[in-house]
Amino acid sequence: MSIFTDKKSSLEAKGFVVQDDNTVLGLNGQPEAGMDAYGQVWFKDEEIEAICNKVVEEEATPEEALVAADPVETELVRARNDKGHYIKDDPDTEVNEAWTTKVIKKLKPNKKKKKTK
Repeated sequence: MSIFTDKKSSLEAKGFVVQDDNTVLGLNGQPEAGMDAYGQVWFKDEEIEAICNKVVEEEATPEEALVAADPVETELVRARNDKGHYIKDDPDTEVNEAWTTKVIKKLKPNKKKKKTK
């Protein structure tokens, strides 16, 4: 089964024709979406793309959505006070005050400048 046959009723409700498993025809009879021999899906019409991608959004669990979003990397570092000195742990509490999490910034590589003569 292809993505087009799975969403055939939604596509036909909008006036598109699902010709076979790999082709969707538009209102003028021209191919508007399809799948090539390598399994790559292509779209000429944004409306068809929105209908076909709607399946992915519905089936994604909340945990997968969080992972798919831009992941933020964190690391565990020693906590410091205003002067930069380490903060010790208070043994009377359950929370370890000596350690905290820090967000790691993603650095983009610098582009080398071309020398002009």
